[in-house]
Amino acid sequence: MQGSVESGAQKIPTSSNEEHTYYVLLRGSATVGNTLTANVFNECGQSPEKEAAYGWQQKVDGAWTNIAGETSARIRIPSGLLGNQIRALAVVSTTEGLKNFTSQGIRVDAQNSIVIENLNAGTTDWKITNLATNHEIEAYADAASINAGDSLNLKVSLSSAGQYNLEVYRLGYYGGAGGRLIASALGLDGLTQSSPTMTNPDTRLIECLWDVSYELKTSAAWTSGLYVIKLTDCRSGKQSLVPFVLRKDNHPSDIGFQDAVTTAQAYNIFGGFSVYDANSTSNTRAYQVSFDRPYDATHLGFSNTDGFNCNNMLTWEYNMVRWLESQGYDISYYANVDVHSNPLQILSHRIFLSVGHDEYWSMEQRDRVELARDNGINLAFYSANTAYWQVRFDCSSRGQSNRVVTIYKDSSGIGAGLSLDPVAQLDPPASTSVFRSKEVNRPENALIGVGYVSDHGSIYEGFDFIVSNAADPIYAHTGLRNGDRLKGLVGYEWDAVLDNEESPDGLVILSKSSTRANEILPPLPGGTRPNISHAVYYRAVSGARVFSTGSIQWVWGLDNSWAFQPPQLTRSWRRRIKNWIKGLVSLVVTVPLRNMPCVDSRAQQMTVNLFSEMDVRPQTPSSWLLCPDEPLSYPSTL
Repeated sequence: MQGSVESGAQKIPTSSNEEHTYYVLLRGSATVGNTLTANVFNECGQSPEKEAAYGWQQKVDGAWTNIAGETSARIRIPSGLLGNQIRALAVVSTTEGLKNFTSQGIRVDAQNSIVIENLNAGTTDWKITNLATNHEIEAYADAASINAGDSLNLKVSLSSAGQYNLEVYRLGYYGGAGGRLIASALGLDGLTQSSPTMTNPDTRLIECLWDVSYELKTSAAWTSGLYVIKLTDCRSGKQSLVPFVLRKDNHPSDIGFQDAVTTAQAYNIFGGFSVYDANSTSNTRAYQVSFDRPYDATHLGFSNTDGFNCNNMLTWEYNMVRWLESQGYDISYYANVDVHSNPLQILSHRIFLSVGHDEYWSMEQRDRVELARDNGINLAFYSANTAYWQVRFDCSSRGQSNRVVTIYKDSSGIGAGLSLDPVAQLDPPASTSVFRSKEVNRPENALIGVGYVSDHGSIYEGFDFIVSNAADPIYAHTGLRNGDRLKGLVGYEWDAVLDNEESPDGLVILSKSSTRANEILPPLPGGTRPNISHAVYYRAVSGARVFSTGSIQWVWGLDNSWAFQPPQLTRSWRRRIKNWIKGLVSLVVTVPLRNMPCVDSRAQQMTVNLFSEMDVRPQTPSSWLLCPDEPLSYPSTL
C-alpha cells in the first residue's frame, strides 16, 4: 500500500475541484466463515471517481499488521482470525496523489450479535394487558431512533399526578417470548402535562409541548434492535408503549432493517388529526403531523382492527424480527428518518430491508436507497404500497430538525388530483404528492419493480399467493409448481406491475395472485390490472438484486405470532326450525376469519433462497430449511 495511512475520514480534493470527506465502510457479517466487503464513500454516499485499491490488516500486540494475500475489497474470514480485530485499507486516487484510508476496526466472532442476544431469557411481559384508553398514561420520545450509547428523553403525562413504572424491552425471538427486559425504573414521579397544541392552524399541525420526564441512558453494549418502553400508571394499572429504534451506526452486518416510523406517524390520530380525512376531526386531514406526540391508544399494536390503526411496529415488522432473529441472521436496525438524514446509514449492510407498510418516503430517502442499489446493495421489499407518497421533514415549533412530517397530498386525497403543496408551482419535483404524480414523476415501480394498485378492508384476511415461474432459484427446495398457492399471504394492500414503461429491465415475475380490489382505486396507468398482485425481482446494473413480495402481509408466512389476536366475525342468522316448539329461533354464529395467512415452511425456504442470492445466510436455521453455501443462480454482488 502506498502513502501514509489516514485513520478515519479526511477531506480531500477531487478532479472536479470539489472537496469531499471519504470513509471506508464495511458490510457483511464479521463472523468466521462469512465475508466482509469494503467500500469507499464520500459524505454524500457516493463512490470515488476512480476505483480504490484494497488491503486488510489485523491487530497483533496492539499494532496493525497486513494480512498476507488479502488484496481485494472482500475477505472471507478464516477461523485463524477468531477473536482478532481486523480492518480494511483503501487507496484512493486524488488530485494530491494516492491517499490511504482505513475502516474502523471490527472484532471477528464465532457468532453474530443477534445469535448471542437471543441466548438470553425472554419474556412476554413487554405486551400490554391493560391498555390506557382514557389518557391515564401516555408518552413520546424526543427521537425515533438513537445510536447505542446515546440517551433518549421521554416525555410522560398522567391523567392525575402520581407514580409510574418504566420498563425497556428489546423485541426479538428469545425462544418465542418475543422480547427481553433490558432496563427498568420503578416508582417514578409523574404529572399531568399540557394538552396537545395546534401550533400551525394552516396545516392543522398538533404538537405536545411537554417537558422531559425521564432520561433513558443506553450503553454501547446494548444490541441494535426494535425497542419498546412499557409505562404503567401505578394508581390505575393502565399501560402504554413508546417504540424506538437502537442503531449501531457504521457497524457492518448482513441486513439493515428499516423501521417505517413515518408511515406509523402519518396514520396516528393523537390530538385529533392524521394525514387522512377518514379518521381526522371533522373529516379534515392535517397537512403536517408531528413526532412530538404520543401514539393514540388504538395505534399501539394491541387494537389492530382497521387499515388506520394497524400501522405500527407490532403488526408486521415484529413478525419479521421474530423470524429473522430465530434464524440467526446478522441484522442492524434503523428508522427511515435515519435514511433521510444520514447518507451513509444503509451502506454498511448487504441488504436494505423494508417490511409491512412503508408508504411515506422523503425525496432524500428515495435518492439514498437508489444510490445504495447503484452501489451494489441489495433491496428486499417485504412490503407493499411502498414509497407511494413523497413527504418532507421539517423542524418542530421548538426548532428540532426532522420532527414534523409534511404531506399536503392533492385535491383528491388519493393521488388523482393536482398537488396542494405550495411548493408545487416553484419546484414541482419537491411537492408532497404521490411519487408517480406528474409533479414528482418518479413512479415507485422504477425502483421496486411494482407499484401500489389496491387494497381490501380486512387486515387479517388475505388472498392466496399464486406461484409463477416456479423454475426460478427462489423456489428451490420448496416443491412448489406453477399455480400452487400459499394461503392468505396477499393483502391487505398489494402491488402489481404497472403499465407505465417504467419497469426495470429484466424484471422477473414470481407470482400472479388473483385479488378483489377495493372500489376506490389509486391513479393507475392504463392497462394496469388492480385485481392482481405480483411478486418480482430484477438485477440492477451494479449487480444488486431488488426483490418485492408485492404484499404487505407476506411476512406472516414466516411468522404469525401476532401481538394482537384478531377478533372473530360474528354473524346473526335467523333459521326457521320446524320442531315440537314450532317457534322462531335466533342463532348467533361465530365464524372464523376467512383465509387467514398461515406460516408456511415454503415461504421460509423462499426467503432463505433469496437472501442466499444476496450473499446472506442464517447462522441458526430451522432444521427443515436447506441453506445453500453459495448463490443458486449467479455470483452475488459485492
